[in-house]
This record gives sequence, C-alpha cells and structure tokens, in this order.
Amino acid sequence: MSYSQASLRADPAEMAQCMGCHADLCGLREALREETAARIRVLARGERLENGDGSGCFMFWTVMDGWAASCTIFKDGRRQIIGLEGIGDVICASMSGGGASWLEALGPVRICEIDFSRYAEELRQDPEFITSVFRITHQRLARSEARLSVLGRLDSRERVMLFLAEMAARSGYGETHLPMSREDIADYLGLNAETVSRIMTRLRKSGLVQFQSPTDYTIPDMGAITRRLPAEILPQHIRQEDPQP
Repeated sequence: MSYSQASLRADPAEMAQCMGCHADLCGLREALREETAARIRVLARGERLENGDGSGCFMFWTVMDGWAASCTIFKDGRRQIIGLEGIGDVICASMSGGGASWLEALGPVRICEIDFSRYAEELRQDPEFITSVFRITHQRLARSEARLSVLGRLDSRERVMLFLAEMAARSGYGETHLPMSREDIADYLGLNAETVSRIMTRLRKSGLVQFQSPTDYTIPDMGAITRRLPAEILPQHIRQEDPQP
C-alpha cells in the first residue's frame, strides 16, 4: 500500500478503537474485533489514496464526510472516474483491477481506513469477515452493472439528467450541491466537459433544473426528469414525484 505525500497530511493522532466507534456508517461491524483500530485520513481536493496490488481485500476505506472518486487511467493517459463515493460508501483499498487505480478527493473529505492485513490468514476462514466482504462486493458489483447500463444505453442528455437526479436523491431532494467540476462530471459520464456544460445550460433554460450557482441546483419536478428516462434504468431510490406519463 502506497500513499501520495499529500494524503499523509492526515492527523496520525486521530486513531480510534473500532469497537468504540458510534458511527452508523461502518459496513464492517460484523468483522470487527476488540483490537481493530481505524485511522482517519483527511484529504483536500485532488489528493489521492493509491489502491493496492490486488493481493487481497483486507484494507477498507469508508467515506465519513465529503465526496471522493474511484479512478483509473487509460493507456492514452486519460483519467476515468469509475465510481462516486459518498458518505457511507465502503471501498476495498487493497484490490486493483489491473493498472493504476486510486481514490481521489473531490473536495474536503474524511476517510476511515481499517486495515485487517495483519489478520489475513485467519480471516480467510472467518465467516463473519467473509460475509461482510461479500456484502460490500455485491453492492459494488450492482452499482457497476447499473453504471454499465447507463453508459451503454443512454445518450449524453439522458446521462446528465440521470446524474443530476441521482445526486439530488442522495441529497434528500432539496437544494443539491455538486461536489464536482464539469471536467469531473465528464470523466464520470464518459463525455467531454463542453458537452456537459452545454446540456446543463439547456436543462436550465428548459426549467427542468434550476441552478442557483454553477455548483448548486434544485429539480422542481423530479417526475419531469424521470419521465424522460427509460424506466428500467432508473434506480429504485429515485423518487418519482409524478409517475403519470
């Protein structure tokens, strides 16, 4: 496991015994033991935590506050955001899909890092640990499948609309703050920044999305957005305000 120099700014004193943690975000509660300790890493925008060598899933990052992006890089040097990580999302830090990959802060972010590697041999036979890792892996695979459907079936306008609807849903449907630049959004949606900006301008002019600033918006009628998207693509957590066609 290697970290960028910037990421090591995290306060080393901010350590905690996991069994004493009162956060309800941890997806590893069943696997914790009395001596398990967590390290809180504080990152600023653009700072990274590098993924491991694929030797096993024994280190985990949980987003406690803020937003981060799971990233990889193409052979031509272009970055691709393969996942958005918000509060409560758990990432296996020691698995790599081949090639460079990392977790990148999209703004100020707090990451809880739990390292089980010292118990690796015994945990390979531990049913509670295996169950926790299976659940996390299943959740992430489901997200990956949904993302592949979006990239494979939706046109550029539909991708942007669905992205804005999903971000609004995760924010409780009120005023939503975008933690990402237009370039970040483009890297996530498989578009270019000019296309993203053009589509957002059109959505603003149509009244489907109301922008209070370049990074803050509301969706006055979620149903008006969802009716313009294929029903089978919509995640279950997106509320349809007006389901009638």
